[in-house]
Amino acid sequence: MLSLNEIVLLYNSIPTPCVILYPDPPHYTIAAANSAFLVATDTHLTELSGHPFFDAFPINSDDDGRRTQEIYAAFKHVLDRKQSYVIRHHRYDLSTTDNNQNSRYWNIETYPLLNESGDIQFIVQSSTDVTAHYHAEKQLQENNIIISRELEERKRIEEKLRISNERYDYVNKATDDAIYEWDIQTTQIQWGEAFFRLFHYNEGESFPLSRWLEMIHLDDFAAVESNLGMTLANISQNNWKFSYRLRRADGSYAFVEENGYILRDDQGCAIRMIGVVRDITERERARSEIESLKNTYSDLFHLSPLPIWVYDLDSLKFLDVNNAAIAHYGYSKIEFLSMSILDIRPKEDTSTLIHQLKNEVRQGFYHSSEVRHKKKSGEIIHVTTKGNTIHYGAREARIVVAIDITERIRSEQAVIDSERRFKTLIQEGSDIIAITDINGYCTYVSPNVQRILGLHPEELLGRDVFSFIFEGDRESLMQQFTLLNEKKQHVVAPFRYNDPFGKTQWIESVITDMRNDTAIAGIVCNSSVVTERVENELQIKEHLDRYNTVSKATSDAIWDVSMISGKLLWNHGIYAMFGHEEREYEYDWWFKHVHPDDVKRVTELVDNNILKKMPRWTSEYRFRCADGTYKYVLDRGFLIFDENNGQPTRMIGALQDITERVNYINVIEARNAQLTDIAWTQSHLVRAPLANILALLKLLNSNAADEREKQTTLAYLSDSAIELDEIIKGIIAKSENALKLFGSNVHK
Repeated sequence: MLSLNEIVLLYNSIPTPCVILYPDPPHYTIAAANSAFLVATDTHLTELSGHPFFDAFPINSDDDGRRTQEIYAAFKHVLDRKQSYVIRHHRYDLSTTDNNQNSRYWNIETYPLLNESGDIQFIVQSSTDVTAHYHAEKQLQENNIIISRELEERKRIEEKLRISNERYDYVNKATDDAIYEWDIQTTQIQWGEAFFRLFHYNEGESFPLSRWLEMIHLDDFAAVESNLGMTLANISQNNWKFSYRLRRADGSYAFVEENGYILRDDQGCAIRMIGVVRDITERERARSEIESLKNTYSDLFHLSPLPIWVYDLDSLKFLDVNNAAIAHYGYSKIEFLSMSILDIRPKEDTSTLIHQLKNEVRQGFYHSSEVRHKKKSGEIIHVTTKGNTIHYGAREARIVVAIDITERIRSEQAVIDSERRFKTLIQEGSDIIAITDINGYCTYVSPNVQRILGLHPEELLGRDVFSFIFEGDRESLMQQFTLLNEKKQHVVAPFRYNDPFGKTQWIESVITDMRNDTAIAGIVCNSSVVTERVENELQIKEHLDRYNTVSKATSDAIWDVSMISGKLLWNHGIYAMFGHEEREYEYDWWFKHVHPDDVKRVTELVDNNILKKMPRWTSEYRFRCADGTYKYVLDRGFLIFDENNGQPTRMIGALQDITERVNYINVIEARNAQLTDIAWTQSHLVRAPLANILALLKLLNSNAADEREKQTTLAYLSDSAIELDEIIKGIIAKSENALKLFGSNVHK
C-alpha cells in the first residue's frame, strides 16, 4: 500500500478537491487534503491536519442536523460495506473573509482506500463544487416556468415584462456574471450590477464602445477586435464567445470569458448584442497550476535517476519510459514503445515472469521482486523492481521502478570470495598482521613474518616488539602507541628495523585499538615493508631541496599570462633584469617591449604553436629595458590548452638574459674574420719572399758562383729578408689587435 505522502502526491495531481481521513469514528480525523481542496475551501493544511472532520467543518447555523447526519451516514456506509457513497447537491456553506456564509452546493463521493490486507487504511471524501450547476438548473426551472406563463398568459404581457425586469435585476444582484446590452448603432453599453461589483467601477458611469476597447489588454486587443468584427459581419453568426483580459478599476487585469448573443435586423445587420462577461481568473490560475503540476510530475518521471516505465496490464506493452531507462538499457524510446516487458527478460525467465503476473501482481497492490533483465547489448543485469497499479488514460497500467543491484550482488559475492581468500592472504600477503597489548607485547603474528622479516613467529610471541625496532626510532614508536588512548586508529610514520641479515628495512604500520573486541582484545598492527618507497622519497626530497635552492638563486624573469583575461604576471626577475616594476600587466605590454624587428617573428612562432596545439616553444629576441636599452633574451614558453575545446587558457615561461652570450659570439665571429685574414697573409704574402730566400741560399751554396755574383745574391737575400720581416710584423700587429678586441669584449 502507498504511504500517506505518496497518496497525497497522487491526489495533488487530481483537480477534484479531496480530503483524506482516518477511519476512527466518531472523529474521522483529517490526515491530509490535496491542493484543489485547500483552494476550494480557502483553508491551509495546518488548519485541517490532525483535526476531527466535524471540528474543522462545523455544522452550518441553518442546518437542522439532517445535512450533517447525511455525512455521518456516508462515513458509516463506507466503514460497514467498504463501498463508495455519493451525495448529490449537498449544501454546506463556507465562511467568507468577512465572516459571512457563502452558500455552496457540492456533489460528494466518499470511498475507502484499502491496504494490502483489504482493510480500510483511509477514507477519501471528494467534493465537487456544483453551486453554479445547481443554480443553473434552478434557473432553468424558473425559465421554464416563465416560458410556460408567457404562453398561457399572453394577455398579461405588460405584467410579465415587469416581472421579467424584476427578475433581471435580481439576477444582476445574485450572479457573479456581468450582464450587458450593447446598442451597436449608438455604441453605448449598458452593464448589469455585477459588472461594477466584479471590476469595481462606479455605477452609473458611461461605457461607450471606445471605453470598453480601452479596457482590453493591449496584447489581446488585436485578436478581440478581429474576431468580433468577423462575427458581426457574418450574418449567419448570432453567437460570439471569446476569452481575453479586461482591466479593473484599480489597473489590474482579470481573465474573462464573454458570451454574447447578436440581434440582427431584417437585412442581417447586427443592431444589438446581449451577453455576459464571466470572471475566469481563478479558473485560469487553477488551470495554470494544474499545468504546472503536470509538468512537475512529468519531470519526476522523466528526470528520475532511476529507470521507470509504465506498461499495459493487458498487453504488457510499454506505454512510456523515462530517460534513465533509455540510458541504462540502451533502447531508444521508439524501440521501447514497440516492445513488451517480456522483451527485456532472458527467455529462460519468461515462465517465471508470467507466473508472477498471474499470482503475485494484483491490481491496486504494491509488489516488489528481484529479477534479471537483459539490456540491448545482451548484458544480463540483476534488478529490484517495485511497482503499483495506476490509470494511464483509459487503460489499467502499472508503473515500475527498476533498481540495478548487479553491483550489489557482485559485491556480496566478492565478500564471500574475500572471506575465502582471507586465510590465503594472511599466509601469503605482503602485510604482516600482529596483535599486541598497549605495552607492545605480541600475542599474535601472521606466519608471513618469517618470509618478510626473517623472524620465526615463535621469536615474537610473548616478546616486546619494541625491542626489535631500530633504537633511534623506538621512543617515537612507543609514543605513537599511546595515542590509541585518545583515538581508535593511528597511522604510524615509517620506522627502521634491522633484519637478521644485517640489512635495514623501513616498515610502515597502521595500528587499531581493538581492546574492547573480546575476539581480539588487543592492538591490531598492519605492517608492510616500504624500504624502496622510503628510500625513493628521501632521494626525491633531496632533489626537491636542491631544486628549491636553485630556484631561489636564479635570476630568470618568470612570467604567467592568462589567455582568457589577457593578464600578465611577472616575478622579481622583471625588475632585477630589466628594471620594470614587479606587477600585473596586460598581455600586449609584452608585445610593445619586444624589438620591432623581432616582434613579428616571435608572435608568428607563438600563433603557430597555438594553431598546431604544440605546448612548448623557444625563441631568442631583443627585449626593451625600463631605461630604453635592449637586451638579448632567450624565452621559453609553455602553452596550456582547455581539454574540452582545445583553446589555450594559460601560457607560462621564463626570460633569460643572453646579452653577454650574444656579444661573446659576435666577438668570436669578428676574431675569426681577423684570423682568416692572418691565415691568408701567412699562406700567400709570406710564401713569396720565403721562396726567394730559399732559392738565393741554394745559389750561394753553389760553388759555381763567383764573388761578384755572391755579393749580388746577398743583396737580393737581404731585400727578401726585409720584406719577410715587414710581413711578419704586420701579422703580429693584426694578432695583437685581435687579442685586444677579444679581451676587451670578453671582460665587458
